[in-house]
Amino acid sequence: PNLFIVCWKIRGEGKPVVPMINPTPTEIEELLRFRLIGFNNKRYDDHILYARLMGYTNKQLYNLSQRIINGERDAMFGEAYSIAYTDIYDFSAKKQSLKKWEIELNIHHQELGLPWDEPVPEERWEEVAGYCTNDVIATEAVFDHLQGDWKARQILAELAGMSVNASTNS
Repeated sequence: PNLFIVCWKIRGEGKPVVPMINPTPTEIEELLRFRLIGFNNKRYDDHILYARLMGYTNKQLYNLSQRIINGERDAMFGEAYSIAYTDIYDFSAKKQSLKKWEIELNIHHQELGLPWDEPVPEERWEEVAGYCTNDVIATEAVFDHLQGDWKARQILAELAGMSVNASTNS
């Protein structure tokens, strides 16, 4: 409830992951200028980013997160569905968690071991940022692995005259 971390990187080997600890709405606005690619972001991360953009506090973000996780349909923002370029989970033919992809692709798998419903001591914020950094690296590896699925999404989007962020069903 006291910590909001966003980690991101420019695609490519050797590019550093940028951790943002408790970023401001202005910092989120600057981040949204990039073509964001995430993993399951359409159903979670994009809504959290959008809420921070709108000025939600860390506690409000935590409450929103709980509502999203609990499946409350009115927790989502319609505008948030279009802030990212695409969602890997959405276009992937094989539906599994990022953690399962880490194991399957034999890339570093990391668990945090902190309760998500309690405040994080400030001296552990960098540890949490490290966990998020690992997820960003894994997300890029999964995207690279799923280039065939990505090409299929691009072709479908072009044929339908839609964005690559539109769902396969659309």
